[in-house]
Amino acid sequence: MEENLDLEEGRRKEALKEFAHRHRWGLIALAVAVAVGVGAGYGYYRHQNAQLLAASETYGSAVEALRAGREGDARQALGDLIAEYGDTPYAAFGRVYRARLEHRDGQSEQALATLAPLAESGGKPAEVRQVAVEERARIQWDRGNPQAALDTLAALEGEAFLPSYFLLKGDLLAAQGDHEAAARAYREARLRPGSGPLGETIQGRLEQLPGAAGAAGTEEEAG
Repeated sequence: MEENLDLEEGRRKEALKEFAHRHRWGLIALAVAVAVGVGAGYGYYRHQNAQLLAASETYGSAVEALRAGREGDARQALGDLIAEYGDTPYAAFGRVYRARLEHRDGQSEQALATLAPLAESGGKPAEVRQVAVEERARIQWDRGNPQAALDTLAALEGEAFLPSYFLLKGDLLAAQGDHEAAARAYREARLRPGSGPLGETIQGRLEQLPGAAGAAGTEEEAG
């Protein structure tokens, strides 16, 4: 039993490091561009730039600490980021990382509460909201409720654009035995811009689907 717990702890730590690597800068760049673009007036622009620069440095420290497994340092940096630069996209993504840590520590309800302002608000940059919704769904699935996770993803129906959204949707549908719908979601993930790094993962998921569903997904892409 103790060995299984150690394996689970190791899995969660590796997942957290992978998440930190995957989202460290790419999506933030888009969200920051939006934040700067809406600035009104030179004085505001200078202030906003100074805030974003400071937030960027704190965010970078948090991400590097997560990737290195220094969770104490990461918690401190994330706390500073959210408290001092709460209006920046960096702080929004910092909330997602903090939720990951909270969930890993067994505080799932707190993690969901941390994500709620991001996942439920239409006023946040689209990149931030989508990552928060995905993370919320992952936590619900990890707690053994794939249907609740699918319901959470449904909030972005027609709006989702990240390939990771469709990959997660496919995983949830496959877990519920809806292999045809899972194959459609995986194919959609493959078609989305930025799906290149996930290509092998998506292909593997399609090949794991039983019978016609997986074969149809592979043949359609080949055609």
